[in-house]
Amino acid sequence: MIANTYFRNALIIMVTCIGSISMDSCTTTRIVSKYDCDTFANNPLNKMTTWSFAWGLVQPKDIIPNCDKRFNHLNQVTVKNNLGFALISVVTLGIVMPQRVEWCCAPYSPATDSLGHN
Repeated sequence: MIANTYFRNALIIMVTCIGSISMDSCTTTRIVSKYDCDTFANNPLNKMTTWSFAWGLVQPKDIIPNCDKRFNHLNQVTVKNNLGFALISVVTLGIVMPQRVEWCCAPYSPATDSLGHN
C-alpha cells in the first residue's frame, strides 16, 4: 500500500516535470525590423548554434553577422530553443545551455535624392 502511494506520487511529479519542460522548451523569439527575410533569394538566412556554459557565466563568442559593409544592419534575429536543448540544460543542471540563433542582414538601401531640386 505504501509502495503504491509512493509510486503514484513519483509518477505525478514526473508527469508534472515533463509537462512543464515540454511547454517551456520549444520557444522562439523573433525580432524583425523594417525589412523581413521573406525569401532566400531576397535575403539569405544565417544560422548558428551557440553554447553557454556554467549557468551563463561562460558566454558564447560574439556572432559576426557578415552583413554588407555599406549598410551593416540586421533586419531579423530569431533565438530558438527546442526540447532537445531544454533536456541538455536540465540533465546538466544548467552547466550546458545551447540555443539556435538565426539572422538576416538588411538589404543595401542607397540614399535617394529628389529630382529637379537643388
